[in-house]
Amino acid sequence: MIVNQPTGIAHVAIPTDEPEATVAFYETLGFKRLVDGGVRGMLQCGSCVIEYYPRRCDKKPIGNIDHIALACDNLDEAYEEIKGLGCEMISEGIESNQMFAPKSNRFFLFKGPNGEKIEFCKVS
Repeated sequence: MIVNQPTGIAHVAIPTDEPEATVAFYETLGFKRLVDGGVRGMLQCGSCVIEYYPRRCDKKPIGNIDHIALACDNLDEAYEEIKGLGCEMISEGIESNQMFAPKSNRFFLFKGPNGEKIEFCKVS
């Protein structure tokens, strides 16, 4: 085990062919521009930071992130808001699993503007 272990997620990077649409989408979720470099930059909402950058090739490279999980205090209201944005929903309603048992883990997944899977979750 390494001594200098991670303390949390610094950022999640998402390749994009449409940086303006990516920024606009995440701004509707409450993210603000942290670094604005035109075709690349960083967006922040609370402690969550997302980096966007030009896609490096026509195919998605090995190691692409499966999904981005974002903590959410009011999952039921967030679900309705995301549906209201017209996002493509991946999960069927709000789901749950025992990942954090005995705590409850509730979540839903939807697609972002680049096809990335986004999860809103609440563990309580």
